[in-house]
Amino acid sequence: MSKSKLAIISLTSCEGCQFALLDQGKEFLKLIRNIELSEFRLVEERQLREKYFDIALVEGNPITKENLKLLKEVRKKAKILITLGNCADMGGIPGIRNYKKSFDAAKYVYQNERADIAKKVDKISNIVQPDYVLAGCPINAKDFTKLIYSLISGLEPEHVSRPICWECQINGYECLLQRGEICLGPITSGGCEAVCLKSKQACWGCRGMINNANKESFIKALKNGKHKQKDINETMEVFGIREEVEEEFDK
Repeated sequence: MSKSKLAIISLTSCEGCQFALLDQGKEFLKLIRNIELSEFRLVEERQLREKYFDIALVEGNPITKENLKLLKEVRKKAKILITLGNCADMGGIPGIRNYKKSFDAAKYVYQNERADIAKKVDKISNIVQPDYVLAGCPINAKDFTKLIYSLISGLEPEHVSRPICWECQINGYECLLQRGEICLGPITSGGCEAVCLKSKQACWGCRGMINNANKESFIKALKNGKHKQKDINETMEVFGIREEVEEEFDK
């Protein structure tokens, strides 16, 4: 029986989610004994040598023309396409640029060599349709292992449908909303074990919005707590959840 072909593809990114995979150590090595790792930039720079992939994971933003071409090629070649991390899924930290029109970060960084840089940082689902999402910044590597084992076993992956607050409270962490901070835990999809709250860092929504989130009531509650809309927006912009919230408001 042939092994499933797996590709891990990089667009413009910090590659932190790929390093999260390697941080599993023996667990990652155990997994790749059960698959054929056809593409992985951290092992070999050259990408898309193969004509077909059973599963392809894509990290990063499709910011350049080369990125866009690569993304569309991957979609054509992959039976299953998975977004890897917050940048691929929601635009991530680079997406803050979309809200800061007065400061051209691309011009500042690349100066005259920026003709190929897109005017807007976009999420992958606005360009091609992914089949699954591995959320987070960086991802929880356990999610990756569970998802890949499910797919190569022909099983439908389990979907976590609970907010960060559930994991925060079950672990006994202090509620930062009650302390007067802006925390997006009530509208953010869980699965990260509330790792930020463990360190008393508020949730900024890197895993995306939970299904059926009561956005209107949540934003109203933050305003009633004396938070300004500007501060709420800036918090939601860090990982791109503002776009998700506003898309839902527009429906």
